[in-house]
Amino acid sequence: MDLKEKGRVWLSLGIYTLLMLVTRPIMPLLLKIYYENLSFPLSSVCYIISIIVFFTIIGYLAFVRKECRASVYGWFFVLSSIYALLIFRQKLPAEKFHFFEYGLFSYFSHNAVKENDIIARLLKFKNSYVIAFILILVISLIDEFIQYFLPNRVGDLRDVFLNIISGVLGLMVIGLVLRRHEG
Repeated sequence: MDLKEKGRVWLSLGIYTLLMLVTRPIMPLLLKIYYENLSFPLSSVCYIISIIVFFTIIGYLAFVRKECRASVYGWFFVLSSIYALLIFRQKLPAEKFHFFEYGLFSYFSHNAVKENDIIARLLKFKNSYVIAFILILVISLIDEFIQYFLPNRVGDLRDVFLNIISGVLGLMVIGLVLRRHEG
C-alpha cells in the first residue's frame, strides 16, 4: 500500500468517525424531523440497509471473488444471523443504527491499520485485528463519554459493550469471510 493509499484509508476512517461523533448531539433533532415528515418506520430502514449489505457481500463473494468454499458462506451466514438477531433485539431505532455503525466502523478501522508500519512500531506488534479492536474500544468510550453530557442521551457502559460486540462481529466478517485465504 503506497503512501497515497494509506492517506486515503486513514482519511476515510477519520471522516466516518467524525460523522459518527458529530451527529450524536443533533440526532434527536434529525429523528424528530424524520418522524414528523415520514411515515415509514425507522427500524425498517435499518433492516433494509442490513439486507442490502448482506446481498452485496454475497454478490461480491459469488461474482467478483468467485468464492467456491462453502465454509466462507457458512461463516458469513452464521455471523450475519448473530448480527441480525442483535440488531433485532435493540429496542430503539437509534440503537439499531448505532449497532450498525460500529460494524461498519470495524471495516474502516481494519482497512486503515492493516498495513500501517507506524502503528505497528508504536504498539510493538502488527496484528491489524487487535489494533482495529483497540480503535473500536477507544472510539466507543469517547462516544459514550460525549453522550453522557448531551441532553436526552445517556452514556452507558452497556452501550460500549454492544459497540464492541458489533465491531468484533464486523472484524470476524472481515477475517473469516472477506479476507480469508486458502491455508
